[in-house]
Amino acid sequence: MKIKWKSGFTPSVIVEKLSKIRILDGDKVSFSGFEYHEYIALLKSMIHINEIISTIVSGQLVVNGFHEAAKKKILTPDSILSAIKKQARQHQSKPDQPFWLLTSLNLTNIQDIPKYRINGCEFRFYNQLPLKYKIARDQIISDASSWLTGCEEKPTCYVTVHTKDKGAPDAAEKMLDALNLLRGIWNLHLNKTMVIHFGHSVKPINQITLGALHTLHDKRGNSSGNIFWYEPDYQKDQGVVNFSKKSIKTLEFTNDVRKSLKKNKYGKSVETALIRYVESLDLQNYNAAFIKLWSLLEYLTATLKDGYDKTIKRTVFQYKDREYNRGFWGHSVIM
Repeated sequence: MKIKWKSGFTPSVIVEKLSKIRILDGDKVSFSGFEYHEYIALLKSMIHINEIISTIVSGQLVVNGFHEAAKKKILTPDSILSAIKKQARQHQSKPDQPFWLLTSLNLTNIQDIPKYRINGCEFRFYNQLPLKYKIARDQIISDASSWLTGCEEKPTCYVTVHTKDKGAPDAAEKMLDALNLLRGIWNLHLNKTMVIHFGHSVKPINQITLGALHTLHDKRGNSSGNIFWYEPDYQKDQGVVNFSKKSIKTLEFTNDVRKSLKKNKYGKSVETALIRYVESLDLQNYNAAFIKLWSLLEYLTATLKDGYDKTIKRTVFQYKDREYNRGFWGHSVIM
């Protein structure tokens, strides 16, 4: 597992600041001042941990590793990195546990959708909520905020995603990414229409969207740690996609894309791009969606640290009419 300091940072600076507010008391360590939270946030952003560990767990490993290193009299970037690596090894030594993610999609006529397996995650699609999850899911909804109570008015399609991982955060992130990858491929095929909105009712551009609530379960259907997520941009009136009318071409497109991803040496990077694409177009705020899509364009053109001009130059290279598209993309930036 690769764990290292990211390039472009000076670890000694943040270590020095943390050392100044550190208080040692035997084998215990504490920190004074509100600056601690700012410094720890910066420390998390400076450490690269392999993508197989979720963002939440990665942050926990950095904090736990740092606190262990801080108990020693001498605190250095190397000692912090060594302690974080030890925490990561302990995390990875844990046995895998089975988890099931339950959510819904705005689909109807799902009988043609196969049982997908994507990145170690198995998918099952249902017309109705499977009974073994009902009690746990209803309890979570009743315990949650009033906004979530009754937010899902008879979903037309439920989906479960199953995987094994070290813990709930790792499993949840893995399963949501796999589901969003599948949605990314589907929406890339279906989002081929111009959308014009009148009035104040604005819907996400994505045709296939997630339901309001995602819950995590064990093999018996019980809630796994009473963990749930919700979609802040969820809309009840999003409408449904009749998959029977679109399924043949969409499923063929899905198979073609998945085959290409397996053959392509940049397959994992393209998967990341598809996930970012679908997450961007889930937003109701089109300005925010555009900013996220532009960030994705910088990712795809490897111009994250360059200016707009270089991003546009690499983007228009694929077009025949480059001068027109250079103007088009330049106009999009200044809108």
